[in-house]
Amino acid sequence: MTLHAPIDFDISWEEDFANRVNPELMTRLLRASIPVLEQSDWSVTRVEEGFCETLLPLNKATTNQHGTHQAALVSLSADYTGGLALASLLRGVPLAGIHPCREDVSASLWLAGMNVRYKSPSTGHLTGVCQIDAAQAADIRRRYFQGSRVLASLDVQFFSNGELTAEAEMKYFAQPTIQLSPIAEKPSRSALFSHKLKASARMIAGIRAQSSSHPKLRVQCPHASLVAGPHGELLADHLHSILPQLKDMVLTRTQHIDELIEQVAGVKQIVLAGAGLDMRSVRHAAEHNDVVFFELDLPEMISERQRVTKLLEKDYSEQRVLISADFKRDDLAAVLTAHPRFDATLPTIIVFEGCSMYFTEEENRRIFTSFLEIMQNPLSCLWVDFVNTAVVTRRTNNQRIIGFLEGMDSLGESFVFGTDNPRQLLESIGFGLVDTVSSGEYLEDTDAVLSTYSFSVARRFC
Repeated sequence: MTLHAPIDFDISWEEDFANRVNPELMTRLLRASIPVLEQSDWSVTRVEEGFCETLLPLNKATTNQHGTHQAALVSLSADYTGGLALASLLRGVPLAGIHPCREDVSASLWLAGMNVRYKSPSTGHLTGVCQIDAAQAADIRRRYFQGSRVLASLDVQFFSNGELTAEAEMKYFAQPTIQLSPIAEKPSRSALFSHKLKASARMIAGIRAQSSSHPKLRVQCPHASLVAGPHGELLADHLHSILPQLKDMVLTRTQHIDELIEQVAGVKQIVLAGAGLDMRSVRHAAEHNDVVFFELDLPEMISERQRVTKLLEKDYSEQRVLISADFKRDDLAAVLTAHPRFDATLPTIIVFEGCSMYFTEEENRRIFTSFLEIMQNPLSCLWVDFVNTAVVTRRTNNQRIIGFLEGMDSLGESFVFGTDNPRQLLESIGFGLVDTVSSGEYLEDTDAVLSTYSFSVARRFC
C-alpha cells in the first residue's frame, strides 16, 4: 500500500464552516463523543480559521468544594479548544472519531502533552480562547497537506469575569489517519493504530459477554467479559444502544460457527483468521483435544491475545498456535503451510469472522483464493460473514444501521465491502459448494436489520 499526500479539498471556508466546524455542529459532535462535555454543558461558541472560543459554565457538574472550576475540567476544555482551532486549519478534512469518515480521507488528532498554569480561582463562566498566528497556521497547513505529520504547540487562554484565570500550552499531533496503518516500506505500527485494533476487538468481546433473550440463542462465552475489560464493555454498551440488534447478530454468528465445528466430522484443524479476542479456541479445546487451533492476526492483536489468555485459569496453549500475519500483504496460505504443525490435507475449518467488510473486493478475493489453496481435504470448509451492499453504500433507510456505521467510523473501523450474492462471489473464486443464510433466517426473525447480515459456509468440492 502506497500512501499519498492528503488532498487539500477545493472548498470555501464558508462551506467548510457550514458542514464541518461550525459551533453548533462541533458542540453536538464533541458532546456525543466525550460525554463529560455533555454533563458539564461545555460548548463551542465561535470558530474561525485558526481560532476557537469555548465556554465552560460554572455549574454543579464543573465546580469543586470551593465553588470554583475543577482544575481537571479546565484542562479538558483546553484540550478541545486547542484541538478545534487546529482542526479548523485542515479545510475539508473530517476528524477521525468525531465526524463520520473513512480512514483514507480523515485526520487523526492526538494530544501529545500539556502544561496548564492556573492564575486565579475561576468564579464565573469560563471562556477558552485559542488563536493560531498566521505564520504558524500556514506552516501547519503546508506540512499536513504535503503528507507530513504535524506537531503543533498551541496556547489556550481562559477568562472568567473578564480576568485571565489560566493559560495552557497544548501540544498536538495531526496526520492523515491512513498513515497510521502499516505499509510495506514501513511495517512498524503507531500507538494509535494499535489502540484502534484493540478497541474494536475488545468491543466485540464485550458483546460476546452479553446474553440474549432470543429463544434460539444459547451460546455464551465465559471468558468474554475478562478479555473485553471495562473498555470493551463500555464500547459494546455504546454501540448496542445505537443498534440493539447488534448483540443478537454477533451472538448468532458465534453460535453458527460453534454448530459448524460440531458438524464437520473428524475436524483436525481450526484456523481463526483475524482471531481478535475470540476465545473460541479456549472454549473448544477441552472437548476437541485432538484439534489444533491456528490463531492468525496482526502482531499487536497476537500480543494482546497472549496477554489476556494468561489471565485465564487454563489457556490450552499446547493446542493453540499463534501466528502473526498481515492480511493485506501476506499470502495466508504460505504463512500457514510454513508452520510445521499445519497440514493442508487434514480436515480443516477456516473461520473468517467479522473481517470481510473491512477489505476491498480485490483483497477479499485474494484472501479467499489463498484459503481455497489450503483446503485440500474434501471435508475442509470456510466460514465467512458478509454485510449487504446497501449497508456499505449507506443506502439503507434504517437510521439505526446508519448510526451504527457512524459509530464504527469513530472507532476507525469503517465498512468498505458488502455483497448481495455471497454464493456467486465465492463460486467465482473456485468454491464448489456454498451454503448461505442470513442472521434473520437463522433466528427465524423478520427484523429488517438482521436480513442485511449473512453467513456462508463454502467447500472446495461438491
